[in-house]
Amino acid sequence: MMTKLLLTTFLFFLVVTCVGQDTQYADSLHKAYRADMKLVSNSFSKAFYPERQAIYALHERKFINVIDSLKQPFMHVVNKYAKAFQRMDKKFVPNEQRDIAYFFDRLLLDYPYFHENHTDNKVQLSKAIQTRLNRHIRDFNNPNRLASKDFQGYVEAFLRHQSTNEVKKARYRKSDNKRLDAYLTLIPKYFTNQLCNDYWQYHYLLAHLDNWGSKNTDRAVRSFLATCKNASYRKTIDSIYTEAASSYKGHLIAAYKTVDSYTLDLHIFLPDTAYQKTERPAMVYFSGGSWTEGTPEWDFYNCATYARRGWVAVAVEYRVADRHETTPFEAVKDARSAIRWLRMNAAAYNIDTNRIVASGNSAGGHLVLTTALATEVNERTDNFTFSATPNLLLVNAGVYDLYTQSSTDWIRKGLADKNVVKQISPQHLLRNGLPPMLILHGTNDQSVAYASATAFAAAMKNSGNEFEFHPIESAPHYIWYDRRFSGKVATLRKDFLAKYGYE
Repeated sequence: MMTKLLLTTFLFFLVVTCVGQDTQYADSLHKAYRADMKLVSNSFSKAFYPERQAIYALHERKFINVIDSLKQPFMHVVNKYAKAFQRMDKKFVPNEQRDIAYFFDRLLLDYPYFHENHTDNKVQLSKAIQTRLNRHIRDFNNPNRLASKDFQGYVEAFLRHQSTNEVKKARYRKSDNKRLDAYLTLIPKYFTNQLCNDYWQYHYLLAHLDNWGSKNTDRAVRSFLATCKNASYRKTIDSIYTEAASSYKGHLIAAYKTVDSYTLDLHIFLPDTAYQKTERPAMVYFSGGSWTEGTPEWDFYNCATYARRGWVAVAVEYRVADRHETTPFEAVKDARSAIRWLRMNAAAYNIDTNRIVASGNSAGGHLVLTTALATEVNERTDNFTFSATPNLLLVNAGVYDLYTQSSTDWIRKGLADKNVVKQISPQHLLRNGLPPMLILHGTNDQSVAYASATAFAAAMKNSGNEFEFHPIESAPHYIWYDRRFSGKVATLRKDFLAKYGYE
């Protein structure tokens, strides 16, 4: 009996030891693999992203050769570890190979769009490449693929390009959320599996509510809640939509313009009654978002804060590309219309027309600048007896030059005369006599080059304008949001307002 017990104990110890050794080996193997992949990924980033414009400008065959050469180091690492992983997890290597294929095939999928952006030449993928990419569609209804970020990225790019054609149809002409409506039309076409269908509807509804707001999404939300089988998805969408709808209560909403069959609103937060007997300064917010996304909902909190301090605070809805299929030209028109409307209706809200401040982050900062600078870009229905220029400008990480930056190539695409973009490019519009402005920019901004901010500041000085330029040392693009720098940004803004008697 004792001998049997000892044998059982020994066997148990042996099994535990082997399992422990296998686990340790697997952990070490994964760690080594990730380390090698990180090195390859870093090399890819250095080789591809700084040269992306030049690479996408190549003819298709040369472009494919470059992409294939960039892909090879990734495949080399996978093959290096293939035998070792065969012992631990037979699915690991095929899954990695599939993900690598999805990542690089997405670059191929994007080729026609970016090639046209950078060269003005419209191209289509060759039949061989398109056939290769079409094979991926069979994975669209495999729920197991949803765990892969590379697969998700490929599907997002695929639907993006498909929706670009979809929104051109007449049925979207009067849609207020064109791109969302196009996505929700396309999803049932490509995703017949319930789990996959639910996932992608949830994905795009959630993204829209977060990045474009809740306006006129009630029908899409109701439809989703009625058909989705995933309780967690339904709960999240219902909660976010309900919260967003609630945020529209407690302040005034005024339509300042009707264009293309839909209205654009100003969200007006009035001060407490103690302040309402005298004219008050106004703080007007333009949200950022690269002119492609953005919602006035992002500025409701700031507006409520200023209203408590005795200001009239306003969040502006303006047209953005991924909601209205517009360009920054339309956004500039809207920004200037909004300021004119506030001046025209100032008496109704006790606004002091000598103390209107415009504030914006990133693309919103660009719009702030164009309210004062883009005098040639106006909505023809505006009342031009009222000025579109605010009395004070606050710009966080703004965009100053739309003519030379490669990231704004999409704006110039399709223009017969590329010089037209200078009409909304602040760097090309500077003159003397502008209102005082505060310019804040991070020295480590990877979205809008810090050098473009220093060039704008230098031009402002040469023009003899009154301004303050404050570099935020080591700060990235989102200086108004990053906790490491947002406090300094708030202090500089407060001091600037106080300097001109607004605090």
